[in-house]
Amino acid sequence: MSDLFADDPRTAAVASGEGISLSDSHKKLLLQELGASEAVRSVYHDGWGYAVLTSKGLVLFRNLLAPKLTRVAGPPRILRSSYGMFDSVEILVDGKPHKLHGSKLDPKGEFLEAAGQLLPPGSPLRPGGGTRTSTWIRRHPVSTVVSVVGVLVAGLSGPGQPDAAAGGGPEHAIAVPDLRGTPLATAAATVRRGAWRVEAADASSAYRTVRTTQADWRICFQNPSPGERTLPHGGTLTLYAVPEAEPCPSQLDGTRRVVMPNLVGERYDAASRTLPALGLGLDRVTPFHAHTGQRLDDRRQSLADWQVCRQQPEADIEVPVTTQVDLWLIGPDTSCTAPSPSPKPAPKPKPKPKVMPEPEYGSGSTATSKPRPRAQPPHDSASGDGTSGGSGDSSWDDGSSGSSDGTSGGSGSGSGSVSGVGFGQFCSPVGAVATTSDGRPAKCFMGKDGAARWGYRSG
Repeated sequence: MSDLFADDPRTAAVASGEGISLSDSHKKLLLQELGASEAVRSVYHDGWGYAVLTSKGLVLFRNLLAPKLTRVAGPPRILRSSYGMFDSVEILVDGKPHKLHGSKLDPKGEFLEAAGQLLPPGSPLRPGGGTRTSTWIRRHPVSTVVSVVGVLVAGLSGPGQPDAAAGGGPEHAIAVPDLRGTPLATAAATVRRGAWRVEAADASSAYRTVRTTQADWRICFQNPSPGERTLPHGGTLTLYAVPEAEPCPSQLDGTRRVVMPNLVGERYDAASRTLPALGLGLDRVTPFHAHTGQRLDDRRQSLADWQVCRQQPEADIEVPVTTQVDLWLIGPDTSCTAPSPSPKPAPKPKPKPKVMPEPEYGSGSTATSKPRPRAQPPHDSASGDGTSGGSGDSSWDDGSSGSSDGTSGGSGSGSGSVSGVGFGQFCSPVGAVATTSDGRPAKCFMGKDGAARWGYRSG
């Protein structure tokens, strides 16, 4: 079948399992005719046309070039069960016989027989019934005359007398018993005692072959409906059933439903056998790790010995066989309640280095000034005229130079005085006094960095 059938849930079953292929024009016409919940069960050859059995009856296709669709009113009337080389089932439609055969899903015509009614051998609806009646009259003239006279006498027996033949029909019609919920074998035996012909069929969309003697099956639906008044002789009562362990579908030919088993504590290989046996395919089962929640791949690692810790849906819940089943597993010899592995702690951030305040130098107005770069001492730190310490900011005085007249940049006792020094220059010794080049008093102070420098002397 093409995608026209495969993409529609009403025809998906025949798209994958049926052997007869319909043209696109036939498929479009059928899809337009089908009801919202009407599913196609099987497709048959019908001479040069086709016949389609749905959950609501039989549909015939005529005229291959310009197909026309005809619905058969009521259950199909079966003239003859499966016979011949093609296992044909002969039905009666508008007084004409049709031989249906060739279905891959219903090769023996069991679906047709379950959905239809077999006409008894003496039924006047059978083709050729009038011919057989006229032949019998010609061969039995005396009996015919006696019968006609009896009818006339009964009709002239007197006014106001009820017609016995007309009154006998409705009086013999009986109400169809309610057999829903009854075991199939028991119900079939009860129906046979009432002179009905019994047929059995699957109540779900699985379309399994069902025998009236099938054990452990329970009736979900029936046709005719409970309470309907009908003549039992020659009529067919169809019983639609499912296994007793299986819930009835919500409607006839509905999706199969099963009771979800309890798989917690089972091994995964045992669960893999249990679910398909109920109709829940393994293609709809997804395994997860019970601790991490990550999806497991059975193709990369063997999960046969893993244990089921949790399941979704939970046990004892009725679910369709199309339900997605999730199982959380744990490896052998590992508890389902064991904690997940602890993650490694993140490394502590390194502390940022502290910013040290810049040192203050000197005192007074120059206390916050930055130190000047250290000047290199001149190679000739002493002069011949006895003066030392130099002049300007570039002079250098380490306290060891002196002059012939007794003046120096500093004295060991701190009483000497030197002129021409600059604030911030190195000096020696601490406590020595001097005068800057612009005439301001200076004194040798010890700085915070351990070096002595000239600073302003306030007093």
